[in-house]
Amino acid sequence: MSHKIEVNVLSAVQDFYPGLSIDDAELIASEITSNWDYSEIYNQIQDDILWYVQKHDIDITGKDGVEVESNNVYVLNPPPSRLFPND
Repeated sequence: MSHKIEVNVLSAVQDFYPGLSIDDAELIASEITSNWDYSEIYNQIQDDILWYVQKHDIDITGKDGVEVESNNVYVLNPPPSRLFPND
């Protein structure tokens, strides 16, 4: 069994802006699909998994396979500013 969420982007563009020409709608849909960032979808799925795990009392200890990295930001050679004081 497969569980998918699919969106016809061209149809969505036309739903939001039915007055667009087909060429303009296709151009916009093409740009959206070419530049789509899937990370938000995965973040939402992960949040939903954790919610349903609690709701259904499912033990997920030791069953994870995706490593979630913390948001570590490192600045190399920062420009002089009060945000990056030079010591």
